[in-house]
Amino acid sequence: MIKASALILLPLLSFFWLACGVLVAGSYYPDYSHLSQFMSALGATGTAYGATVNLVVFAGAELWVLLFVGLAVSAVGKDGLAIAGLSLIGFYALLLLVAAYYPCDFECRPEEPSISHLIHISAGLLAYVFGLVGLFVISCALKRRGSSLLPRGTATGLFLTGALLLAGTVQIQEFAGLLQRLLEVLIYLWLTVVGLKLARALRQGQQST
Repeated sequence: MIKASALILLPLLSFFWLACGVLVAGSYYPDYSHLSQFMSALGATGTAYGATVNLVVFAGAELWVLLFVGLAVSAVGKDGLAIAGLSLIGFYALLLLVAAYYPCDFECRPEEPSISHLIHISAGLLAYVFGLVGLFVISCALKRRGSSLLPRGTATGLFLTGALLLAGTVQIQEFAGLLQRLLEVLIYLWLTVVGLKLARALRQGQQST
């Protein structure tokens, strides 16, 4: 039963860890805007607490996701489709760890980006794609098992990811932070529902044995 509860709690813990960390870090960043600035700006090179934010907030949140993936893999048994989806979610977390290790340049909108900035942006965007595809795949696996969970969040997620790709343009850069936060909320909400479905299936299996 402890494992089943952890499948529900770990995504929530990661979400609140990230949300609270961003709110606290943002309060120490002069004139920081949650509406227009990426979360990564809080850990960018040249910021007062960037290294701490990257290590404690961003990397810490992904460690909870990786722990969730490990428990979930053991819960799905030999279901190849489910394992594939969870593996993609694991790559999502690992890529965000890479993005935390290679911070973006100050304010995340440099005219001449450094190698660290390019790695950060590439890893972050790939992470979102891996995460959304992974959630779609695990949702398909759960649907095959009779779950009512449907992968209908993919279109919204891909739209928000595309919007983030355009977030450097003058037209929508003032909403870049909002778009990123909406995408994070979607991923964590979907991840939590997956955890709920896996926990329910695990408990039913334990009761039948």
